[in-house]
Amino acid sequence: MTRSQLVPALAVTLALLALGACGSDSDAEQPAAGGDSSSTAPAGTGAGTGDPEPASPDAPTKTVPTETPAAAPPTTKAPGGKLLDYETGDDEGVTIATAADTGKLTGSPADFRSFIGARLAAAEPGDGCTEAPQIYVSRVDTGGWARGGYSIPQCGGYAALWAKSGGTWTEIWSGQSLVECSTLTRFTMPARVAGASCLDGDATVDYDG
Repeated sequence: MTRSQLVPALAVTLALLALGACGSDSDAEQPAAGGDSSSTAPAGTGAGTGDPEPASPDAPTKTVPTETPAAAPPTTKAPGGKLLDYETGDDEGVTIATAADTGKLTGSPADFRSFIGARLAAAEPGDGCTEAPQIYVSRVDTGGWARGGYSIPQCGGYAALWAKSGGTWTEIWSGQSLVECSTLTRFTMPARVAGASCLDGDATVDYDG
């Protein structure tokens, strides 16, 4: 080959080499076929797709316990108030012989003490009795009930029940026998004041008011 023929052939060879170098750089920057350069999560996790991973049929099922509401507390009959028991030993209670003695009824409502003082002033000794009557108070429920009686020295006495009705204390019964059950229920007197028995007609029955 002559020198004139060698120069054009060398030029063509250099041009082909230059094109080959450029093509190899472009191919290196392209991702592999079917690949996704934005995702690095392993297959099957659903990452990048917004879909949750399907549960395995063999996975255990989570059980959420249910709450059982607590049972309502049983209702009981509430007491009327504080019980004051003045009976000690053989004594039937606090003896009220004068108006000043009402101060011995420690803890009792003021209006009850005033009521007892007024009852004492109005009490009459009775036929053939020369001494002034006295009042004794056995029990007081500060909710509005009381038990006691009248004592007339040398002449005996009788029992009495008092109750607060319509905002005012009143004597609801007095006598020397059992009180009628209808009287107790009418004034809703608790058994802890009235006692455990009452009269239903001619029969003595239990009272659990």
